[in-house]
Amino acid sequence: MTTDDADYGELAALREDESRCIRVLAACRRFAVNVGGAAGNYATFAQNEEVLLQSFHDIELAHVSSDGRYDQLFAQRCQRAGLTSADVHMLQERWRTLNSEDDLDE
Repeated sequence: MTTDDADYGELAALREDESRCIRVLAACRRFAVNVGGAAGNYATFAQNEEVLLQSFHDIELAHVSSDGRYDQLFAQRCQRAGLTSADVHMLQERWRTLNSEDDLDE
């Protein structure tokens, strides 16, 4: 089994765990609201928010497929967790910003 196979298996297991996905997405909501505030992408992370952002990204990755078959499922789970499409976009942008900052630090 390759690393990609293991990662795929972990992502598939995450996608199958609906309650975990919704719980994590709901926890990300407050951070999305903070990022959407005045500080925007420059908002500093509270102790667990970077971990939450990583978890959000993992859940998003778990719902990615070449044919888009999990797109609606991801959208439904975000909605059930109280995330608006603007919140999801904000979290995605913050993830990209964080990764570009990490790339600059290396």
